Amino acid sequence: MKSKITSEVLDNVFFNDGSLRDIYVLDVDLVDWQKFYDWIYLSRWEITLYKDGLETVNEIKNVIELFEERENHSILLSIDIDGAALINCHFFSKDEMEFDVNPIDIKSLNEANAVFGFMKKLSSVLDKEIFLTEENMPEHPLVTIKSDDALFIHI
Repeated sequence: MKSKITSEVLDNVFFNDGSLRDIYVLDVDLVDWQKFYDWIYLSRWEITLYKDGLETVNEIKNVIELFEERENHSILLSIDIDGAALINCHFFSKDEMEFDVNPIDIKSLNEANAVFGFMKKLSSVLDKEIFLTEENMPEHPLVTIKSDDALFIHI
């Protein structure tokens, strides 16, 4: 069902159950990862790279190098969406993008719209569907963004 963002969305998508919400992009490859990486660093958002839990200056331009670093280190890319939401990317897999957001931080429609705005832009950049789910549940989307910018809420 095509959906409008309401307070019901906050209650049914960003409910606080102690777990995170995951954002998934499935069936990606290194070309998609590079598109994401180039796009995110050109965005207006504040980007912070963590290596082994420590903030680090990012001098890596090629996403392949990040995955090589990931073999020996924990890598986390935090994306601050205009102070409204913090979205983290973990580089777990070359064939799946996974981001997370803490639902405790999403208390208003403005903050929810910041998350959905990120998802819509990412979908447009990659020309792929994007799913927001409960933690580690990619097969049960709460929200789907289609590559044509349509947003569907499954509540």
